[in-house]
Amino acid sequence: MNIKTDIAILGAGPAGLSAAYHLKGESLLIEKEDRVGGLARSKEIRGFVFDYAGHIFFTQDKYAFKLFKKLLKNNINFRNRDAWVYSKNIYTRYPFQANTYGLPKDVIMDCIIGLINATLRQAQDNGNGRMPRHFEEWMDATFGEGIVKHFMKPYNQKVWAFPLNKMTYEWIADRVMMPDVKEVIEGAVESRKVEFGPNSTFAYPLKGGSQAFADSFIPYLKRTEILLNSEVVALDLKEKVITVKSGVGSRESGVRNKREIEYEKVISSLPLPQLISLCNKVPKNVKKAAEELEFTSVYCVNLGINHPEITEKNWIYYPEKNVIFQRLFVQSNASPYVVPKGKSSITAEISYSKFKRIGKEGLIERVIDDLVRIKFIKKASDIVVSDLLDIKYGYIIFEKGRKRKVDIIHRFLRENDIIPIGRFGEWEYYNMDHSILSGKMGAEESLLLDK
Repeated sequence: MNIKTDIAILGAGPAGLSAAYHLKGESLLIEKEDRVGGLARSKEIRGFVFDYAGHIFFTQDKYAFKLFKKLLKNNINFRNRDAWVYSKNIYTRYPFQANTYGLPKDVIMDCIIGLINATLRQAQDNGNGRMPRHFEEWMDATFGEGIVKHFMKPYNQKVWAFPLNKMTYEWIADRVMMPDVKEVIEGAVESRKVEFGPNSTFAYPLKGGSQAFADSFIPYLKRTEILLNSEVVALDLKEKVITVKSGVGSRESGVRNKREIEYEKVISSLPLPQLISLCNKVPKNVKKAAEELEFTSVYCVNLGINHPEITEKNWIYYPEKNVIFQRLFVQSNASPYVVPKGKSSITAEISYSKFKRIGKEGLIERVIDDLVRIKFIKKASDIVVSDLLDIKYGYIIFEKGRKRKVDIIHRFLRENDIIPIGRFGEWEYYNMDHSILSGKMGAEESLLLDK
């Protein structure tokens, strides 16, 4: 039986949920998984609640903050960020560039002298009008040889899994602290906590993990029908028909569990390459642009630890190659209710791509071995629960030509009454608050299309 709807929303992550929340009329929300949340959903294993990719909430936008509090009500835990870097067998405070105290003397000198030289060169280059050509040059020009060598380059190579000299740097904004010489020297002679960035204070659901935030939208979606376990397999742009395969993950197969949905407009948070591959009669230049978009995939190794309060830290960054993961998120420090009593939990994040190939086989064991070797845990038997998530679309890459390609795709989509939203629909470096606001703007744009 066919379904008819004015607006079909593809993907029930934060952006899709926000779009449904902000729409004034009826809509249909289509989600492949068995619950809403997208990459902000959670899973429970033997009393441990693990998030997909360790999402927290922070924002400088008053509306997004007000909405977050409205949805979660009293189920919010506010925390001050406690982030660290582990290198040279030493923990230093984050951000690295302002906190080298405790590192070997030669490393500290490299960082200070490098920044002084970079500052002098930058003054000269600005006078000549010369700008860095790519992200790698930007790092050298901004931080100098020492900071780049000991943290910025190795860490960014791990997290982006993409050649840094092929990346642009317009995504930086307020995400990376730009140090001056005075700050670096102060951070070299004493340990101090530097509050930097919008996530110096963050919020997290007190109970239920990030899934609780996703679920908190549902009571407000009175005029939205939610189709779970429903995968979009085709999108006919001319006839305005979406083909959905229902019962994803069930034993049923074939034509019986397919249905067609007639729509007037689509709001989509699906990754652009995936969305374009579902559409029929796509011009060659649009298809080519979508196929050329670059992204990084991420493994998340979730571990339950048989020890209370394994550390007081929230995040730890690992720039060195001898540690397989680039970051640990200590989820049990975001809320005490995501673990059984007397336990802790962490998520190890490992990026991979065609430039950095890493297989699943033995990955959990390798992460545990590294944790023992760097003395984060005492022994492998301390791990009582383990789980591996494979997230295909982890980070978008700001490579040269990205904006031109995205503009080509977006123009084509809007010409066909499809509004892209969210990190992977807009193809931007969005956090959860940006995705929520993107969904709101997508809902508002869909109303303007009627005029």
